[in-house]
Amino acid sequence: MMLKQVTAPDHVIALALDGKLTGEGIQEYRSVLEKKLKQHAQLGVYVDLTSLADMSANALIEGTKADIELFSHINQLSRCAFVADKEWPQTIVSFAQQIFPTLEMKVFPSGQREEAKKWAADVAEAHAPTGPAIRFLQTTRDDVLAFEIDGVMSSEEMPGVIKKLEDYLAEHDKVRLLNRMKHFGGFDPSIFMQSGLVSMKLSAMEKVERYAIVGAPGWMRKVIDAMNPAFPDIDMRTFSADREEDAWAWLEAEPAE
Repeated sequence: MMLKQVTAPDHVIALALDGKLTGEGIQEYRSVLEKKLKQHAQLGVYVDLTSLADMSANALIEGTKADIELFSHINQLSRCAFVADKEWPQTIVSFAQQIFPTLEMKVFPSGQREEAKKWAADVAEAHAPTGPAIRFLQTTRDDVLAFEIDGVMSSEEMPGVIKKLEDYLAEHDKVRLLNRMKHFGGFDPSIFMQSGLVSMKLSAMEKVERYAIVGAPGWMRKVIDAMNPAFPDIDMRTFSADREEDAWAWLEAEPAE
């Protein structure tokens, strides 16, 4: 394997992958990441994938850990440029942009390496929080919890959200949920690093009998439909925004706001 640093401005994590990537190469990448995060308030990322041939199982595991660590610092990242001539990087980037809309990502062909490096180096100011994205809604049934998502979910608001959900679940044997997705702007990946989130999810899976998601974008509806068989005890359904009344009727409740 070869994972080598590429000449670039100091505030850019610039790497080229060559051959078969191994766990040792990922560890080298993580050391570069840790150093850069301490030295700069805002970073750009440049990754040349044109010569990547394969990836070992160990590299896949270590790479996943490293990516989680990288995206937990997403507020320090401005742009990610990938150089590749294959189609799969563009597919991954297109999906990732829907999850992390505040992070600019772009794939460049191998003939535009310098343009890609220059683009990655043009970092922006840190993204300022825009306020809480999750708002709880009043309902006509005590065992029906409803909430609205409007914007980018931040790590700052999650402790309060987790506490409310934990308290609510502790008070009920079975619950029904309604998630109104007014505008899903993505989320701060450091949310996954917060304590209590995993245990709260496990508790929810045991107690939720019906879960209505209203207004989810098309790509999210496909993910939800694919996940349904993995949760046989939860009846999970998606509704378009203009069918919110049907969602409330299915939950046998109404909004009380």
